Amino acid sequence: MTREDLAGCTDEAGTVPASVVQNEPDSEMQFVFGKVSGLSLICFLTPDETGEGSCMVSEVDEGFSEAGFDFSSDGSTVKMDASVNVVPGQEEELCFFNPVFRTLSGQVFAAPGDCMAVSAAMNPPGSTVGQTLRDERKHRENGMEILDETTVNIRINAVRRPLEIHLLQFSGTHELLKREIFMPGTVPEQLEPLAEAEYLLLETVEENGEIPRREVAGRDVDFLNTMSCWEDGICLSHAHEIVWK
Repeated sequence: MTREDLAGCTDEAGTVPASVVQNEPDSEMQFVFGKVSGLSLICFLTPDETGEGSCMVSEVDEGFSEAGFDFSSDGSTVKMDASVNVVPGQEEELCFFNPVFRTLSGQVFAAPGDCMAVSAAMNPPGSTVGQTLRDERKHRENGMEILDETTVNIRINAVRRPLEIHLLQFSGTHELLKREIFMPGTVPEQLEPLAEAEYLLLETVEENGEIPRREVAGRDVDFLNTMSCWEDGICLSHAHEIVWK
């Protein structure tokens, strides 16, 4: 997903070729599409080291709040679902959904895709809009014709920008034991409540929000999620493990 139209960045074939960056032999591959910036959601199967099986190669940028992949047993059918949390601006902005292709020889490239307009007027907080990309291609393998089908569903969730995050700890008698205030993106990955705490209250103070967004976590809950946002409105989801004493 990009904020710019790839039509102005393509080569003679009308595509944007990707270069592969791999810092170490065992590290994950990253695909760089020239000077184009955006969010990448890439997933494909490739033969493993033995040549008898296959392994999955994926790249999911942190701007995606959720991402899931589903493959058929032979890899011919691929389904991807992803969500992006966005704080819409007052002015209308375009989001381009550009399909990424991988040839049988291993080359990866992006092609200009359709766009969707997003703004505060059209996309109030809590609303969701989506785009679905589909592709069908045939290839021959061991003398047989195989149909490859790919479906990518991307959802844009309109949210309010978080301003402050309050973490409150309560006893079993609802006595406030501790209150902490964090800026978005600074909440520790691991939360260690006091031994006498029976539940947590997570409050998120949001821009233009009348009351904080609240979430309660008792001792049967092991994780809480918070959110922080980039300047361009794209929000990151952060998971925090709760270590109860």
